Order: sequence, then C-alpha cells, then structure tokens
Amino acid sequence: MKKLLSVLLIMVLALSLVACGKKEEGGSDQKTMKLAIVYTALGDFWDICGSGGKKRVEELKTEYPDWNIELECTASSESGVAAQIQVLENLISLGYQGMCVAASDAEGMTPTLNQAVDAGIFVITMDTDCPDSKRACFVGTHNENFGRKLAQFACDWEKDNGGAKIIVMHGAVAQLGMIQRLKGITDVVAENAASGAELLDYQSPPSADAGQSTEEAMMLANPTWNSALCTHAGGAWVSAVFEENGWNDAATNKAHCGVLSDDTAQVINAVKDGFATCTQVQKQANWAYNGVDIMFKKIALGQDPASDFIETPTFYVTIENVYDDDMYPTRQ
Repeated sequence: MKKLLSVLLIMVLALSLVACGKKEEGGSDQKTMKLAIVYTALGDFWDICGSGGKKRVEELKTEYPDWNIELECTASSESGVAAQIQVLENLISLGYQGMCVAASDAEGMTPTLNQAVDAGIFVITMDTDCPDSKRACFVGTHNENFGRKLAQFACDWEKDNGGAKIIVMHGAVAQLGMIQRLKGITDVVAENAASGAELLDYQSPPSADAGQSTEEAMMLANPTWNSALCTHAGGAWVSAVFEENGWNDAATNKAHCGVLSDDTAQVINAVKDGFATCTQVQKQANWAYNGVDIMFKKIALGQDPASDFIETPTFYVTIENVYDDDMYPTRQ
C-alpha cells in the first residue's frame, strides 16, 4: 500500500512539473500592456515615426518575455483638434495604459490629456508639446532651434546675394511646435538683418490640396524672394514649384534656395534631383522608439523619465550626403 501511494505521489509531482512547464512556455502568466502612439495625421512621415515604436516593442518582448506588449499606432483620417480628441477618448475607453501623443493643438488638447492621466494612463507627448498638461515628459526636437537652423541655412546660402529674402510654407498654426519654429526663423532673420535678411511672408495652406498653389501665390506676391523654407513635412510642395520652374542647379543657383524639413521619399528625391537645396531631418523614429521605452519602464518597472525633455537631434541632408544610406530613413 505504501509503495502504491509512493508511486501515485511521484506521478502527481511529475504531472505538476509538466503542467508548470507548459504554463511558462504558453505564457499564460504573461502580463499585457496596451500602449498607443498617436499621430497628428497619417502619411509617410508618421509611418517612419511608428517604425521606431514597433522596433522597441519587439526588443522589449525579448528582454521581458513575461510581458505581452500591444502597440497601436493611430491617427484620425481628419485633421484638427476635435478629431484627435475623439481618437484619445476612444483609447481611454479601451483601457490603454500608456499614450505617446503628438498634440495637434497645445491648448485644445490639454484637457483630454489631463483626462487620460486622471484615468490612470501614463501620458507623454512627442513632436509638439502640451507643457501645461499633466503629461510626464516631452520627446522630440527642440522646435525653436529647428526653425533657427532652417533660417540660418538660407542666410548663409544667400549672404553673398544681398541676403536671404525668405518666404515660409508654414505648418498648422495651432501646434506649439510650429509656433516655436516660426519664432526661431524670425529671430535668426532679425540677427542677420544687417546683411540684408528679411522675412517677406509665411502662410499655412488651408488644405493639402492647396499647398502648391499657396506656395506659388507667396512667390508671386513677393517677387524679391530668394529662399523658400518649409517648417513641416509638406516640403514636396516647395520642391514641386522648383521643378516646375527648372530651378534644379543647387550648386550654382544662389538665386533660389529651397530649405525643406524631414525625410519623406518625396523630399529626399527632391534633394537628389536638385529641386531642394537641403532638408533638415529630425529622426522621428526615435520619438516613438523612446516613447515606447519610457512608457514601458514606467508602467512595468516604476522608472520615471530621465528628464522633462528627451531631445532628438537634427541634421541637414544635402546633395553631398543624400546618397549615404545611413542618413535616412532615420530609423533608430
């Protein structure tokens, strides 16, 4: 009888060990974390951004196999703060634990970001900030310096041509990042006024379809312009006007300087073809990469962000380095 009991006990222990092993392998004890990257819009620029977040998720799954991380990269198909608020409210209702948000309007988005934080969601911002909200930190470019670098390139390019006479294809006027970039441009123009630099005009197109016509209207209204700047990923409009007019000899054509932003395929090709003098690249994939890392470490490990502002540096892409594959797309 004792022998039979011993055999039964061994069998029970063996089955228990097998069951435990299957439990570990099957991941039934995995904890799930739902994170979101929220863009201001849809398009190639934001696809590059999202790729960084997806990469960090795959790395974290290997580093922390007890966590199942679900990442939603999303934006409304409609522009404006009301549409983005609707996206955030939906994520709040679905129980997301972390959000990294590019805010379309600093003032307009603040109440909804605060609502998310009050609901227990860990919230950070990227690209363009909401500093008066309860967000934990901002990940992105120093936007005022970004604007300064756009203008400084033009001022240096045109310094022997009577100074830069600048028109600006501007982004969404309600975005704090765009406000900061325009300030950077105006400050540099003022600093270079003695050499003839002027800010002639800046416009935000009412829609994507009106981008090229808005650019052309500024040129016609300001015939002394020699430098066209673009503060956002819509630089393809500027390059289209350069192409239309045959201004594609960037090495010698000091009369027309095109300074664009970001590294979408259209903009990079414009630099390659000479229809843009340069583009300033932000490494936006790092926003989502760092955003996912910060959210995971706070939610899973209780680690606070290293600082209130996690900066991603920018650099120029010109004809001299545009064929260097390491320069772009700027994934982490």
